[in-house]
Amino acid sequence: MYIHLINKKIEGYNYLELNDYIVNYKVEGKELFRETNDFYLFIDTNYSERYIEECLSNKLTVEKLSSYFKKDGLLVLIHKTTSEVFVYRDLAGLCTGYYYSAKNEFVLSSNVHSLGKKFANGLNKPHVYQLLYFDFLRDGQTIYNNIKQIKVGGEIIINDKLSIIKNIFNQPNIADNENHYSETENIKRLRQEIVKAHKPYVNDLNTIFLSGGIDSVAMLIALDDLTEKQKIENHSFKVKGTTQDETIYAKSIANHLDVDLKIIERDFQKEITEDVFVKKITMMNNPYSGMWIFGNQINNNVNKTYFAGQDTRLHTPALNKLDQLAFEVFTLSKKGLAPLFCVLHVLMLPIRKAFDFILSKRNIHNKFFLGLRRASYIFNTRSYLNIVYFKLDKAYLKALKLPLNYFNSLVNTHYLDITSAKNKRMLYNILVSEKWVEQYVNDMRYMIDMVKYQGGKLAMPFYDMDLAKFSATIPFSLSIKNIKGESQFSDKPTTIHKYVLRESLKDKIDKKTYLRSKAVSRTGHIIFKQSLHDVIKKILLEDMSNKSNSFIKEYELSSFVNRFLKTDKEDWIMTDDKYLLKVYYLSCLIIYNNEIVTKN
Repeated sequence: MYIHLINKKIEGYNYLELNDYIVNYKVEGKELFRETNDFYLFIDTNYSERYIEECLSNKLTVEKLSSYFKKDGLLVLIHKTTSEVFVYRDLAGLCTGYYYSAKNEFVLSSNVHSLGKKFANGLNKPHVYQLLYFDFLRDGQTIYNNIKQIKVGGEIIINDKLSIIKNIFNQPNIADNENHYSETENIKRLRQEIVKAHKPYVNDLNTIFLSGGIDSVAMLIALDDLTEKQKIENHSFKVKGTTQDETIYAKSIANHLDVDLKIIERDFQKEITEDVFVKKITMMNNPYSGMWIFGNQINNNVNKTYFAGQDTRLHTPALNKLDQLAFEVFTLSKKGLAPLFCVLHVLMLPIRKAFDFILSKRNIHNKFFLGLRRASYIFNTRSYLNIVYFKLDKAYLKALKLPLNYFNSLVNTHYLDITSAKNKRMLYNILVSEKWVEQYVNDMRYMIDMVKYQGGKLAMPFYDMDLAKFSATIPFSLSIKNIKGESQFSDKPTTIHKYVLRESLKDKIDKKTYLRSKAVSRTGHIIFKQSLHDVIKKILLEDMSNKSNSFIKEYELSSFVNRFLKTDKEDWIMTDDKYLLKVYYLSCLIIYNNEIVTKN
């Protein structure tokens, strides 16, 4: 979607003439343009065509339209008579929009780079470092100066002079109080809410990205509740050479429910070239490396919906024993032990400094060492959450040899306020609310973009706000309840999380999947070995040889990339994945600087 409001026609665009300005526009793929008696409508949503047409068949007002798409949609309404413009972004952040505003001009696009090409005044340096430090941009941020993102739950009103007269947003409002349902009632209600969240997306054909993890299995079961089996198909992906094959679990549940499953093995040996890399990442608002696994498997069909299963963790917090202890410390601090914990936190300072010093000198992956370091923060809840959940880890970044010029200022923009939390459930809900506007919106963005720019639409029903609000009320003791299961990619006995979700699916889930612990196939290093290493190495070397406009030199990243340039691609291993992701994002930033900003 690209909408340019100005007092002239622009070549190459469709246009609408209003009394006060001209609307130059393009819609592509699943995006819609509609005209009513009162409005011109531009809609980007992942809902099924049937559901969209049902909404648009009603008597339409600004209020009704915004309410229809407040869970999933980017909506632009232009009033034919008053020339007022109303822009809405959904409360979850499933759809996204970016804008540029100047005197007598307003431009909106669902792709940030299309605005960057025309209006960016260079890259935004703090936001560049934000991406390199933390692997995501916070909601509302872009890497370009002059270009802003509409925040989640955003509402912008523009008058007939194309000036913004209202610009507000609503961060996800997660309920604070636990419900009083029994365990059985909570399990039953969770299933009902999951199924209800899927309903607006059900299409003539529904394709699930079925990893075999409990979340994707929940999607399959919800769709099995809602539609016929012949309208359901499943795609399961694995990377050639991986030792962590999730498709065995996908096979198990697909066979159990007698639904179609297509297993796609990905081999990147010759697939990713520099030209392909540049083309792909300049289409993506978030070019996360996981997108390559899905390849070009998307079918351009308005009567087909794809389903992806990242969840918000609200109903199933996967807390390890140390996390649970940290939450217990928080509870005890509310009962009068805060002064004691404050003293203990201060006494642990030399130990934390010793751990930080060791980590900063050597990028250590030893679980025992990292667990002890994590434990040294346990007596201060906010510090513990910041270091564990929000990656505010100066020592780790120093170990990677990233320049820390902007670290403190970026940390200061992030303040986790837990003062209003009265119990563990409220504390966890605050944590999720903050994660929603950074990691979660980035997860949504790369997945939805990956499908959208191949002509499809993607549902992510676990981000449904009604489901999230119910999940946030499940008693914390029930939501973290564990049972005995099987560890990751083996049959070894272990403790598994997500009891309440597993129980809600028990009538249709198979035993193998029910007992499977959370396990994501880590394949980033394999993709580098197969093709990304050579492509990215070429990008880095070309940039460093540019004497007049080297991104790496301007951002003081030479020491950071030296490790990559000195390592043979066959030597990358699983524990290098986090470092490789940062190198990957750096290569994307170099392309954006060269292809978008420099050519602007």
